[in-house]
Amino acid sequence: MARIVELCPEIAGGKGVAGLDVIRHGVGLRPCREGGVRIETELMDGMDCPVIHNYGHAGWGYQGSYGCAERVVELADEVFAGGSGDKAKL
Repeated sequence: MARIVELCPEIAGGKGVAGLDVIRHGVGLRPCREGGVRIETELMDGMDCPVIHNYGHAGWGYQGSYGCAERVVELADEVFAGGSGDKAKL
């Protein structure tokens, strides 16, 4: 809060950090998945277009994003080349 008041004093009406109120605290949860990340193609019942799943990265989502995105592109290329995903496991 001190940094924002230093950069933009008018945000606190000239009262410094004391002029700010904390309304609530929030956290960004990073869900993980038992068995690790899910990156795969799935053809769901009743759908012609496969779904490409890419989730469950937990706290390393940013670090792994480039590699996971590359894999998603590979899967999309396979789909458009005529391959199909697995049947839904619901």
